[in-house]
Amino acid sequence: MRSIFIGSTGNQPGQTIAAWALAARLKEEGLNVGFLKPYGLLPNGEASSREATCDPDVLLLREVLGLAEERQTLCPVMLTENLLSGVSGDKGEELLKRIDEAFQEVSRGKDVVLIMGGKEIFFGGELSLLSDSVLVKRFDASVLLVDRYQRDNTTLYSILSLNSFLEGRVKTVILNHVPPDRMDHVKTRVITFLREKGLRCAGAVPEDPLLSAFTVAGLAEWVNGRILCCPEEADRLIVSFTIGSKFLEGPFSIFKQVYNKIVLIRLEKDETEKKTVGGILLTGGKPPGEIILRKACEQNVPIVLVPTDTFQTMERLEKARPFLALRDEFKMRHFLSLIDQDREARNWVESLR
Repeated sequence: MRSIFIGSTGNQPGQTIAAWALAARLKEEGLNVGFLKPYGLLPNGEASSREATCDPDVLLLREVLGLAEERQTLCPVMLTENLLSGVSGDKGEELLKRIDEAFQEVSRGKDVVLIMGGKEIFFGGELSLLSDSVLVKRFDASVLLVDRYQRDNTTLYSILSLNSFLEGRVKTVILNHVPPDRMDHVKTRVITFLREKGLRCAGAVPEDPLLSAFTVAGLAEWVNGRILCCPEEADRLIVSFTIGSKFLEGPFSIFKQVYNKIVLIRLEKDETEKKTVGGILLTGGKPPGEIILRKACEQNVPIVLVPTDTFQTMERLEKARPFLALRDEFKMRHFLSLIDQDREARNWVESLR
């Protein structure tokens, strides 16, 4: 049995979708795959019900892999970020023992166990016994590192210094969210340099609107809203939102009379297509009139009723990030196809062995 650790350099690089993609590839090879997230981070402040109940990565990978273990086994420690950095001494040893016991249980009968780290592999350093760097060495795991590409120097320093600190355990690097106009540079310069420095495999994935899109259902859940009509369109992909009315033309003109609203802009198949309305959030908790609902139904546009006012709702939307669910498998498959387009990165799974 071998262990693979999926780490992140921070700034939401796409760690979850990379873990899902890896799990899918290993399952396709006929391997029995286990999963462990040693610690989950509870939010320090306000949280949606989904965040507070269980780490969303655990919910997703448990379903993806069809695992029978309880959530508490798959994620044995739940802490806030404030508490994580201070875990040491007897308390730290107690939590490590809990993680070790969970690892033994989830690895029973498995060919490979995926261990998913926190949102930043550098977090806590050696100050915390639960830091990712400590756990990688504890489980003698190969590392798949996911990095949000920003600048050459930042990316190269982060990856190479981390690989040195982890004694060469970083086997595959995925540079995600690369601007399309920088792809050639990243492939020919950055990735070539990483390979020359001893990394087995490094690949680049371009910024893609499909991967970063929200669903109407996901946004409704994020703002504690209730879908009033067209629930069959709840999986429609949304790329942005606005309180303006410039998209409310033709049959949507009636919504200009509604002041407490946020317009959701849908993802179009072709960038040349005109942006259109994908849904409307009605804020303030007051249900709309019958004519508004009827017009929305005629245009197949979901209406979501939100309890908070427009300012509070918009503030929360700006902090939103799309949680992946099983219904988003098409995103994971698209992510895999983008990796496969990089001829030099097609052995990214094999490099982790």
